[in-house]
Order: sequence, then structure tokens, then C-alpha cells
Amino acid sequence: MKSLKILVCDDVEKRGRATAEEVEGAGTGHDVHALAPEELAGTIEALVRRGETYLGGEENGQPPVVALPFAESEVDLVILDNNLAHLRIPGARHTAEALAGHFRAFTEIPYVVSLNKNPYTDFDLRFLVGDYQTATDLALNDEHLSIRGLWSGPRTSGEDKFRPWYWPTLNGAPDRRRRQVKFVEQRLDRPLLPALGFSREMAERLSLHARGALSPDEGSVDDLMGLTFRDFFVVSCRSLPVKAERENVAEVSRKLSGRNGGAVRRVVARVAAGELERWFRRDLLAPQDVLVDVPHMVARMPFLLGGGAERVDAWNACVLASEPPYGLEDETYWRFVDRARWEADLWADRPLFWWPELDEDRELNEMFYGDQGAWASAVFCEDLSLFRSFHDDEPERPREFEAEFEGSWCRRYVAELRGMNYTPLSRFALV
Repeated sequence: MKSLKILVCDDVEKRGRATAEEVEGAGTGHDVHALAPEELAGTIEALVRRGETYLGGEENGQPPVVALPFAESEVDLVILDNNLAHLRIPGARHTAEALAGHFRAFTEIPYVVSLNKNPYTDFDLRFLVGDYQTATDLALNDEHLSIRGLWSGPRTSGEDKFRPWYWPTLNGAPDRRRRQVKFVEQRLDRPLLPALGFSREMAERLSLHARGALSPDEGSVDDLMGLTFRDFFVVSCRSLPVKAERENVAEVSRKLSGRNGGAVRRVVARVAAGELERWFRRDLLAPQDVLVDVPHMVARMPFLLGGGAERVDAWNACVLASEPPYGLEDETYWRFVDRARWEADLWADRPLFWWPELDEDRELNEMFYGDQGAWASAVFCEDLSLFRSFHDDEPERPREFEAEFEGSWCRRYVAELRGMNYTPLSRFALV
């Protein structure tokens, strides 16, 4: 595992050190450095000046020379405390949400995490993505940083540890984002969905929310299929909220060439990559309607496990497997499942498959209805990233809830661990 360089930004020095200790408490071995408040103030001022340079239009399209008080090219991940009210900077109070877009667009730091935006929420029952409104890559609470699974992924089936399935695996997130940025930069004027392997048929399967989140300006699937990565940068709004400024940057990135053009193109690519990954997590990974991962596939088609379908430990083996056939019965996987594999897996940290191809496969459906084997009564707990047995007479059986996204699989389960806050509780009341 590569050691990450992590930068903690907090306006209270003692609290910044405590955050660094939370990361170290996860046993990651990463190099964690907490910026002093005066260094953070200087960083914010430099970012604002960089932003003014880039966002002003073609006449200001030169690469900024504003230096930051640290070597940004060496930083893999920045952790921003959301409340930065103690910084001695004139003007409105700063927050992680207000600064995240500038860190993404105008620095080389690939991944941005905010802390304590919603301190009383541990698990998101609405969209299974965490805070959907955050401008950062992931919104967490400080105590989450000491959870080893956040960094290294789901643990063994014997551990009942809080580890939402929707969390990305932070150890690999910065390098994956760098590759995403490079992917986008090389394809700025190519249609986005075809570059990601979407046929028109699969694009038609996207929910209305997913289509609108990609572009509110494209009314038909045909129009959406022509949306380029640069177009997506212009219509995306979380990182750089003023559309006129995004249009300026996009136009400069078209006109400038050479070194100057490359710097502006990277701004476009960094923003588009960050916004696009969030779209994947919210509108593809959470609903599991167009692309499906292995545990949600097994939950719908237990017979894919072969004889192992009788044992919950075999169900969990498929969650933890990192190589084909991912815990599935070997012959069945290579005959039916592998051909539905989504190849553009740069955008997720788990293998994904085209669900419509599997769901509509006649032979697979015949196997489903013809299988006379005994299947374990188990459900996938989204808060554990593991399967648990489910029987009506169990007093602490997993709890069902109804998520808020558009899709056919809105009903999911959580173990509802003690000491963790699940919100909003009304999502439990609907079932």
C-alpha cells in the first residue's frame, strides 16, 4: 500500500492535531500534517487570488504564480474542517464547503474531504452517498477517520464494524482521481457517455434524475449522448457555482495552446472528474439499476453462488473478493456474468456489471426459477458492507428502509449499530 501525504486544515491548531491523530489511529501509516492556522489563512488567500486569475476570462488566462505555503504536488488528500470561523481573514466566514471547489479546481491535490458538516449524521438513509449537497469528495465526521475500513475497504465477515458500502476506499482514492483527471483531459471534446462505455440503450435506462444531473440542458437521450466532458464542466455547479465563470474558463481552455492552455485544461478536467465521480456514486452506484456490484447482484440472484448459496459466509466472501469470479460459481460467472462486465471501472473502486444485460438474460432467468437449492436467508447491510442473516423472529434482525433516489431497488437494509446516527429516521417509518 502506498503511503499517502495528507494535509489537515483547521482554524484551531489543537483541533487540527486531534484530527491528524484520528487518521493515525486507523493504523494507516500515512504521513499526516496539520497546517498551522496562519498557514491555512495564507493558503485560502492564495487560492482566492488563483481563482480570480482563472475565472476572469481570456485576458487573465495565464497560469497563476501564486504560491501555496506547502508543496501541493506532494499532497494526496486534504481534510478540511467545515467551520473555519476563527481564521483571521476579512470578509465572510469560511467553510470547507465554500473552499472545496477552489482546492479541486486550482490545486494539484486530487481528493478533498470535509469534516463535521453534519456532525449528527453517521449514515445517510436518503441517497446512500453521504451528504449529497457537499462540494467535497466526501463529507465525514472526525471520529470516522479512525475507522480502518474507511481507508482499506470492508473487513472480514467476522467483524461487525461500521463501514458504509457507499464510502470510497480512501487509500486508493487519490491515485484513482489522478487517473480520472488524465482520462478527462485527454477527451475534453469527446461525448462523455460513449467514452464511458454507455450505449444509447443503456443511456435510456438512466433515471430522470441521473439525466438531469449530467446536464439540465439536454432534453433527449440523443442530446445527452452528445454531451462532451467540456460541456459537462460548464453545466456542473458544485465546484465553481457561477456559470458565467465556468463558461469563461471553458472558452479559454479551447483557445489557449501550449503550457498556458494546458494549465486551464487541467482546471476543467479536475472539476469535471470530481463532479463526474459524484454523479456515479449518487446516480449509478446507489440505485444499482443500470450498473450493479457483486453483493447487490448476489442479493437478487443467490444461485450465482452455486452450492455456497446456503451459507452466509459464502455470500460475504463475494463482498471481499477482489479477483474474478468474485466468489461466484466459476462456470456461471465466466459463461454469463463476465460478458456483462463494465470496462470503464476507473470510476469506481469495485467491479460493476450492466444489470439490464443480466436481468434480461433468458438463460439466467431459467436458472433462477429452476434452482431448487436452499438459499440462506440473508440481506446486505449497507452500514456494515456485509451480509447478515435475516429471520422474522430475530429480535435484532437487520432493519429495512426506503432510500430516496429514483430506481427499482430503493428498499435496503442496515444493521443499525448502536452509537451511530442514521438519518432521516422517517426513511425507516415508510416500511
